[in-house]
Amino acid sequence: MLTTLASEIMSTPVITITVDKPVSAAARVMLDKHVGSLAVVDENGQFVGLMSESKYLPEESLIPFVRRSVLRLLGSELGDRENIEEVIANTRNTLVGDAMRKDAPTVSPDTHLSEIARLLVDSESHHLPVLEDGKPVGIISRHDLLTLFASSS
Repeated sequence: MLTTLASEIMSTPVITITVDKPVSAAARVMLDKHVGSLAVVDENGQFVGLMSESKYLPEESLIPFVRRSVLRLLGSELGDRENIEEVIANTRNTLVGDAMRKDAPTVSPDTHLSEIARLLVDSESHHLPVLEDGKPVGIISRHDLLTLFASSS
């Protein structure tokens, strides 16, 4: 019988940041705390989004109707790879609230492992915030699932 719940595998405490901080501050917190994402909260501690290290990595997308590929970083168009240093310099002060993932999937402490795995795969996420009454109480990363494989029981 399957019984593993989010509360058993989540990492705590969850590291948070507020929407009004610059992305440079979010990057510093992630580096200092050795985490890959931050739960973004409002002034009442309610979860509003997820700031992930992947937001700092260039991604390629297609411009609709132009059929031209561009690189994007923190929502800004790079155009081509040669502009990346300029874009990094120009976006350091972008607010977390403008760069975060607003539609990040979340789970509750009693969410079963099978649903967690489904969400990670279907949403192409690497991190799932665990919420209780709208507030982050933990976070589950793909790395946390690795501990299940390493367990001797």
